[in-house]
Amino acid sequence: MPIQKLTKMALMIQVIGLVLFFLLLENAHSVPSFERQTGMECTTCHTIFPELKPFGRIFKLGGYVFSKSSKPYEFPPPLAGMAQLSFTHTNKAQPRGFIDENWATHVTSTGNDILSLPQQASVFYGGRIFEKVGGFVQGTFDGASKNAFLDNTDIRYANSTTMLGENLMYGLTVNNNPTVQDVWNTTPAWGFPYASSSVAPTPAAGTVIDGILAQQVGGIGAYGFWNNLIYAEGTVYRTARNGITEPFGAGTTTDTVVSGIVPYWRLALQQQWKEHFLSAGTYGIVARVFPGGLRHGPTDRFTDIAFDAQYQYIGTKHMVSAHATWIHEKQDWNASFALGNTGNRSDSLKTFRINATYYYRGEIGFMDMGSGSMKMSHMGFIGGSLGYFSTTGRKDTVLYSPGPVNGSRTGSPNSNGFILELDYLPWHKAKVSLQYTIYNKFNGAYSNYDGSGRNASDNNTLYLLVWLML
Repeated sequence: MPIQKLTKMALMIQVIGLVLFFLLLENAHSVPSFERQTGMECTTCHTIFPELKPFGRIFKLGGYVFSKSSKPYEFPPPLAGMAQLSFTHTNKAQPRGFIDENWATHVTSTGNDILSLPQQASVFYGGRIFEKVGGFVQGTFDGASKNAFLDNTDIRYANSTTMLGENLMYGLTVNNNPTVQDVWNTTPAWGFPYASSSVAPTPAAGTVIDGILAQQVGGIGAYGFWNNLIYAEGTVYRTARNGITEPFGAGTTTDTVVSGIVPYWRLALQQQWKEHFLSAGTYGIVARVFPGGLRHGPTDRFTDIAFDAQYQYIGTKHMVSAHATWIHEKQDWNASFALGNTGNRSDSLKTFRINATYYYRGEIGFMDMGSGSMKMSHMGFIGGSLGYFSTTGRKDTVLYSPGPVNGSRTGSPNSNGFILELDYLPWHKAKVSLQYTIYNKFNGAYSNYDGSGRNASDNNTLYLLVWLML
């Protein structure tokens, strides 16, 4: 990279860092809604947000209603805010027109440096609604699309009883994103990476359960959690385009229209001993989707079956986490093949992700001049993650065709690479992340993958994020 580009990039990062540092100072004592409702710090429920601890999982399964107040409702309402401000640098610029430049998203003259101020801004209603009913409702403004919409939403009724002499938590969930109701950080809605650039190129292929139906559907489900050991859930979804589910897609263009209901299932086992926690499970979905946003006629069928596992060690100063998920999707192109939109009657995709995270709670000693004794001051959390991702599947030269940046010269969906991330949390409601994504293969090839001369490494992405919870 030329010296001038490096200098410009370094200066930009420093300027952003200084501005955001003062923003962090100003908002250091603001309180998210769950913290205000319970009277507990965010670290009671989270390791490093948004990853949950065992108590955080129980709080969510219990309907978000645990409170220091004995009233059946919360007043003032449990509201909170979030802001994400970011800087993205790709190894090679994307062609003009691939990024919608606006007041929130600014592309520099080099074309491969992008400021997103904000990348996202959100308002939450998070907590008890009335008695045993609570919710997590997120409204988001996206800087890249200049669009405001109803984001991840999960409203619950929860209760408990005994079964076979052990405690059984049970409830109902109404939500708009399959896996958003999950309490383990292995499923797509809450999996690593917890944030990424919204303007950098990403691989073309992805399974339906891996976010494609987010805010496209609304559903209702029932769940049970027995003896702090076994969790089971079943949820059915339908298109959030009209009728009772329409509000769940507010502000989102419904471009993935499903036929009838979409069943989702989840089964997990977990065990905790002292500072250690381990879980393993399976989840999946079956969706019949109309091609091209149509609402009538034949459909394509997607069957996703996934397995996941999570490990946590939560000590006083050290925290270690590991997450893994594997998704297999069978694609039956009953409608798209007849329309000439695919080259095969059926295809398949396999996605695998794994990551490991370590955080250290830093302290520094100082001399108290009044007492003459040494005291310790909390200096926040510092740590990072290393992740690997891979998507493989059958070649389909029609479904994955050549095209600048997003295309595939070989007709293959195969992509893989690594994510390296460093994080610093000066306070538990503010996080500064520096993330680097490395692509070994992108849309089927290492070099000239799109047929227009772009290499996989051209999409390597440096991503600086300041994440504030208000």
